Amino acid sequence: MKWLFIILVTAIFVVSAKGQCEVTDFYALSWTGDPTVRHMELLRWLTTNGDACTPEKLVGIWNKLSEWAGTADSAELRGKVLYYYSRAVERAK
Repeated sequence: MKWLFIILVTAIFVVSAKGQCEVTDFYALSWTGDPTVRHMELLRWLTTNGDACTPEKLVGIWNKLSEWAGTADSAELRGKVLYYYSRAVERAK
């Protein structure tokens, strides 16, 4: 069952790997059971899709990050969200 879930999460990542900022894809990764894998998948999603996000979507991710990431929440995740937020604000100008 665990492997089926990992395959499902990987499939979600592959679908979202097109550089689109779908917050629901980020949320779907939060259901990964293992916090280490969840942390890596969330970081990978931000790296792949962060530049496509609007400031509003990144604020939404920031506000829900502790709930969605759970024990996988980290300064590294928060730093990536802030990094892409600052880039999004610059693009919006």
